[in-house]
Order: sequence, then C-alpha cells, then structure tokens
Amino acid sequence: MNQRRGFLTLALGAGAGWAAPGWLKAARAQGAGEVLRIGMAAPNTTLDPHLLSNAPNNAVATHLFDSLTVNDHASRSVPGLAESWTRQDDTHWLFRLRDTRFTDGTPFTAEDAIASIRRATDIPSAASFRTYTRSIKTMSAPDPRSLLVETHAPDPLLLNAIGRVRIIQARLAATPSAEFNAGRAAIGTGPYRLRDHVPGNRIALDRNDAWWGGPTPWERVELRVVTDDAARLAALLAGDLDIIEAVPSGNAERVRADARLHLISGVSSRFVYLGLDQVNDVSPFVAGPDGRPLDRNPFKDRRVRQAISLAINRPAVVERVMEGQAVVATQFLPPGGPGTDPGLEPTPFDPNRARALLAEAGYPRGFRVTLHGPNDRYINDAKIVQAVAGMLTRVGVETRAEVMPWSTYAGKNSQRTEQSLFLGAWGVNTGETSNPMAALVATEDRPAGLGISNGGRYSNPEVDRRLKEALRTMDDTARNALLAEASAIAFRDTALIPLHHEVSVWAARRGLGYVTRADQYTLATGVTKES
Repeated sequence: MNQRRGFLTLALGAGAGWAAPGWLKAARAQGAGEVLRIGMAAPNTTLDPHLLSNAPNNAVATHLFDSLTVNDHASRSVPGLAESWTRQDDTHWLFRLRDTRFTDGTPFTAEDAIASIRRATDIPSAASFRTYTRSIKTMSAPDPRSLLVETHAPDPLLLNAIGRVRIIQARLAATPSAEFNAGRAAIGTGPYRLRDHVPGNRIALDRNDAWWGGPTPWERVELRVVTDDAARLAALLAGDLDIIEAVPSGNAERVRADARLHLISGVSSRFVYLGLDQVNDVSPFVAGPDGRPLDRNPFKDRRVRQAISLAINRPAVVERVMEGQAVVATQFLPPGGPGTDPGLEPTPFDPNRARALLAEAGYPRGFRVTLHGPNDRYINDAKIVQAVAGMLTRVGVETRAEVMPWSTYAGKNSQRTEQSLFLGAWGVNTGETSNPMAALVATEDRPAGLGISNGGRYSNPEVDRRLKEALRTMDDTARNALLAEASAIAFRDTALIPLHHEVSVWAARRGLGYVTRADQYTLATGVTKES
C-alpha cells in the first residue's frame, strides 16, 4: 500500500532601492522571456544544501535541489524524487524513484539518494540535518530506481523528515562547501539551475525545462537579498521587485493604498521564543547589579526563568511591536495542535510577581544581562529584542539589547556558550511537536540527532523519556499524548520562554499570486500568474 502521511499545520491568522543587475537589464532588452524578481528578507549563508539547516538556506536550496519527498505548503509529505513508497513493516520502507536527470545530464539513481542522506547526516555542522536522519539504520539500492530504507525503530515522521534532505550527485559527496558556493557543485534535479551567485546580494536562476515537475512560468528568477525592511518595500513600490516577503507590519497600509500592489497573508508555523543559558556555571553575559561578575548562573534557577517570563507583556508585543501580525504563544503550536497540552495557558504579565521571584532566588536587586538577537531574520526581530529588554529592565534585570545581522548571529548562536539570553525561532514544519522538541529542548546527543539547536542546553530526563517513546510510536493518538505530556513538563519548567507565533505577509504586484506556506519559504514555484 502506498503510504502518504499528511501532517496538520495550524493556520495562525491571516534605506535605498537597488539597481537591476546587468544580466537582468540585458534579458529585458533582448526579450529573453519573463523574469521574476523576489525580495528576500534574510540572506542564505551557503549553497551547500547539507551544511546549515535554516529557513533561508533551505528555501534557496529548494530551487536547485529536489528531495525524495516534498513537504507541501501545509507540511504534508507528497512525492518528490520518490514517485511512490511502501511501508513494508514498521522499520522498512521501499521507495520507487523517478526516471529523471540532474541539470548536467547525469541520470539520477538510488546511489545519489544514499550518498546525499549520508552526507547530510555526517557533515560537521552546528545546525545539522542529522535531526532529520537520525532514525535511519541502513540504506540499500535493489536497483537504480529503488531505495530500501531501514530505521532503527518505528519512525512515524520518516517521510516528512527525509523531505528536508536535498539530493546531490553521489560523485560530489566529498566535495567541500566552497565548491557549492562557487556554483561548480550546485548541480541538482530541481526546477532551476544556478546562473549567478553573489553571496549576501543575489542569486540568479535559469529555468530547468527538463524538470520532472514540469516547467515553471518563469524563465529566469532573481532572488534578491534586501534585509532592510524599508528598502525592500521601496524596491517593490519602485517596480524593481515583483514580490517581497516579510512585509513590515507598519507599512501594510502603504501597500493597500497602491492600486498596483496587493497583500498576501498566510499560515505560519514559526514559534518565536527566548532561550536561556542553562549549562554554564558562570554565564558569559551576566553580571551583578554593580557590574561585577556573578559567581553563579541565575538562569539555572527555575524561579529566575519564571520571573523573566512573567516580566514580558506578550499582548503588548503582539499588538504594538508586531502590529497584530502574530498570536501569543504558550508552547510550540497553539493549543489544539498535535502534541500540545491544552492545560498550558499564556504566561500572565505580572511584574510584581517577577520581582518577588527574583528576590526569592537571591537577586533582590536583580542583575545585568545582554539579550542577543538578529536584526534581519525574523519579523521585527530587532524591535522585539528592544521591547523585551525594556520590560526586563523594569523588573530589575537591567538588560542590554545587542542585535546583529543573521549571517553573524547564526554562527554565534550555534556556539551555545557565547550567549546568556537570546532570541530564537523555529518553524514547526512537521505540523506537530516532536521536531521542535527534539531540536530545541531534548538533551544534547549529537550522534542521535537530539538537541541539535538546544542553544541553552536545557536537559530534563522526563522530557527526554517521553519524547523518545513518542518518536517510535506509530499510532498518532498515542504519540500525540506523549508529546503533550513532554510539552507540559518542558514549558512548566520554563525550558524556553514562548513569545508568539508569526503571521506571514507577502506583497506583490497585481497579476501575481502566491501559494503561502507554513514554513514561510518564498519559492518561485509558488508564484502564480493570475488571470
């Protein structure tokens, strides 16, 4: 029987411009076909599809590389390079592969899939794909178009997980990332082929007319990195871009007032939170109220973590900072989502209780801390950092806000020991909670693919036990009950401090539509021509 498991994703709600590069001007002048210009809010940091798993990298990689399964706009697993699959028993899956080719003409085979999954599993990386491949025990190729996968134990999320691993040629498995970034190894089976890449600036793509999914409407695509919100909107208003992501919440009215443009809003599975250092005995960016180093890490005390959470006015952040383009979070997904605990209520804004807990924990005069965050990655990220810093300062935790470009922040955040309090976010793209739980709050176990993005190194054996049992439970109801129990334990223990879930908003010129995605990716294949 063909097994195609779908996963529920919740709907959460409804500077300067830039000059067109020379190749794009030439294409227009020569009538070289339609060009789609997309304004990206955050830069990708690599073209190596297995090096760093984050949304900007994965979105760009999706244009060039395919995966065995595809996670569609609602995070459901549908056929990709695997045209069908059969679950032979709880631990054996047989995939039938497409008869297709890489853009250099090389046939795609099962050996390419095996080499890609192994590379994604083994490549040294701070944000590893191993969290998605950890359950795979063995892989074999009965023939060039068949792939047999055996898992260590039952894995109910295998189809969704392998949809994160992009397929490269087996001959390139040992190729360093620099060769991908230079374009020489960026050869996939995807809807586009690489034409030009200027890191941090733009990626130019040509349509792959031989793509198995059929040619897209756009002969050429430019992914233009414009991290400044005002500049990105200005480029759209000036006609230099066709569609932009992450529309600044304060500028939605400018788009609505322009008859040439329209807004597109859609579902988002992104969970925004604060992470806290819970491993270091002395935390690097914490000091006493007099500025002298503290001899202990206050965030190891649950009362301090609770105080930080109580000091944050979440409704104010949603209404004033996010201008309504978010909903208050209590856990990884809103209550009612698979793997959530219905008993978790929003943390109230209670500064008096926060001060009392700080005093009870031995900090009656508070302490000093630096709150780190990016300034070009999440919607209003720098504003969130500034707002939260002010709220914490008002309860006695004198907080300095420090933001930086995502290209810098991503590396520092992955080092774990370099930050004491930090802004993070996670796209819950499986539509249930095992994936963020395994990545963000599971005890770090890199060989097992657990705790890969656990920046504060939170550890709780009771969370781990329930999570591990859930990850091998094939029955949806039983698995979600275990995940709900683990969620209740983790969030009542203030493993992370939930802030909100983002609502995604795009703006485009009239005549263009966009199939919005739970993972917030902006993909040229989703941009449609409206009649």
